[in-house]
Amino acid sequence: MKAFATYEQQIEKLKKDGLIIKDETSAIRFLKLEGYYNVINGYSPNFKINGVFYKGTTFDDICHLYAFDKELRSIIYKHTSSIESHVKALIAHEFSRIHGVDEKNYLQPSSFSSNSNALPAVNRLIEECQSTINDALTRNSNKFREYIAHNYTIHGHVPMWVLIRALSFGTISIFYKNMIDNEKEIIANNYHLSAAQLANMLEVVVSYRNIVAHGERTFCARLPKTRLSTQLGITKKLNIAKNEKGEIKYGRNDLLSLLISCKYLLPAEEFQIFLNELIACIDNLSQHLNSSMMGRIKISMGLYSKSWLLLPKLKIDESQPANNAN
Repeated sequence: MKAFATYEQQIEKLKKDGLIIKDETSAIRFLKLEGYYNVINGYSPNFKINGVFYKGTTFDDICHLYAFDKELRSIIYKHTSSIESHVKALIAHEFSRIHGVDEKNYLQPSSFSSNSNALPAVNRLIEECQSTINDALTRNSNKFREYIAHNYTIHGHVPMWVLIRALSFGTISIFYKNMIDNEKEIIANNYHLSAAQLANMLEVVVSYRNIVAHGERTFCARLPKTRLSTQLGITKKLNIAKNEKGEIKYGRNDLLSLLISCKYLLPAEEFQIFLNELIACIDNLSQHLNSSMMGRIKISMGLYSKSWLLLPKLKIDESQPANNAN
């Protein structure tokens, strides 16, 4: 069982493990604000080997990495929100064009994939959408939404372009995955991707959005299940290092996989802004940490090779997209 430790005891433990703490009062103040678990348990392992801090590591080093990751989450959240807005707009337009504007008609299994394996997911999706509408109409509910209630009261129905505002990015990813195939292709063509490739990228982006939204450690995060396709033209152009099995070492479930996805899903101008903000964030951290530590951090991010800096200049193949996402 873990024993409780006062802030002073926490400081003594860190010093015993080899951490240099120049201002203990300031360090305690920081731990009170941010929490020992969040700061030390989350970020000190990057400065340790065999449970002991690398020689010369300071408390400030950990704080700088912690601040860097917080800023990184802010950058990612902002730009993935743009992707969410665009995808929602495309889905709402295409789905409404084909299946109408009345939820009593469009929230039917016939509006989604006819694949028998998809039926459970489709039924859950329809149930969630209907529950969202019902909750939004209940004025004394915490989930009441004026814009949905207004449309229902005035028009007698809730168009998809209204409902979709209330659906989470994760739900939208599932919604897209379970749409009818040719409708998915129409949306994917906006990004010069196949439907399978777009579905795969949305899973990557949503996974990172969940990480940053929950304030979890982001720079070295590894997606537990989702893997970005290795067959993307941009991925191949990056000439990513491979392991002994011939598989790429980065760009599948790390931060590089998110950057590759954003290359396809963000307008070129915004992607450049995203990269500029990321570069500035990394450069700022490098002003505080030594080159050896920065090297380890970049490896954790999948950004050790500088080829990712070429992403804005690489052109997306606008020819017929591939039909797989392996």
